[in-house]
Amino acid sequence: MRRSPARMNINAFRNTLASRLRTLPVVILYVTEACNLRCVMCSYREAQPGELSIGEIRSLADVLCSFGLRRIVFSGGEPLVRRDLPEICTIFRERGIRQTLLTNGALLKKRLGELKDFFSEVIISLDGPTARIHDEIRGSKSFDLAVAGIREMKSTGFAGSVSIRTVLQKKNFHAFDAMVDLARNMGVDRISFLAADVLSGAFGRPTGADNRPDAFMLDRREIQSFRTILTAARDKFKKEFDTGFISESPDRLMRIAQYYEALEGSTEFPRNVCNAPMVSAVITSTGDILPCFFLGSYGNLRKEKIPQLVNMPAAIQTRKEVRDYTLDRCHTCVCTLSVSPLRALVDSF
Repeated sequence: MRRSPARMNINAFRNTLASRLRTLPVVILYVTEACNLRCVMCSYREAQPGELSIGEIRSLADVLCSFGLRRIVFSGGEPLVRRDLPEICTIFRERGIRQTLLTNGALLKKRLGELKDFFSEVIISLDGPTARIHDEIRGSKSFDLAVAGIREMKSTGFAGSVSIRTVLQKKNFHAFDAMVDLARNMGVDRISFLAADVLSGAFGRPTGADNRPDAFMLDRREIQSFRTILTAARDKFKKEFDTGFISESPDRLMRIAQYYEALEGSTEFPRNVCNAPMVSAVITSTGDILPCFFLGSYGNLRKEKIPQLVNMPAAIQTRKEVRDYTLDRCHTCVCTLSVSPLRALVDSF
């Protein structure tokens, strides 16, 4: 069978070289800020007053598609808490948009039957290889539910990618090896690791009573132990690194240790490379549009059109500062996105 020629995305390519947006290929949409867990790193708990309605999301989808949307990523809060999520997914499927689900997995098995055909990718947050570790971090007995959801996806022949994302912090860094083993044993496609965001106001902080940085920051002794674990992992999991089963390279993982060292005050934060605001945006459940998870809002889509919002002078200036690496928040970021001009050109979203 002959392959169709790759689609060129000239506007996305131009985005990566300038500070004005000509298209918006990726959008992370918080369908709700309600969540069924009580994670130590996050304060999302209840739905916000006036979250976007189905009608507003349908209109949003039309606007985004006219502005070159390629992939919608459902986040929150916990997206599976929203009962009309299948209807939201249908809106984007009818417009030919690829869909990704970010979920804590607690409701995954329960809702899989009505949702599995929509997604090309499902990313499950799993923060420990055992119920004891994971549930302590997540504030709820959710480990068994998440694992059951993953196994259900694999056993029912889900056609998309299934991956695990783990936030490495004080309560679970020692279980790095066990997390890789668990991911491999469950047959997921990959596992990725992040540091815990401590310094920004993202994820609903600082309203959570348990959201103290010392609850998940590593101390000096723990950092050294973590470095030892990662050094050994370089050889132990060589195949997993080489094949991309572990998304980050060994050097990239060492940057997580350096991040905690910087928080502790003994070194500089690792240098980040990111152009997320050039190719993506975050839209909150009440319509605010942000350049990324960690930077301030451009405005609200209920008041302005998205193409105008993302190209306001302040928005253009933000992208220039991201490109020039002059924002303090970029220096301490834990979750970066870097899309090369070539990847953007070949529409790799």
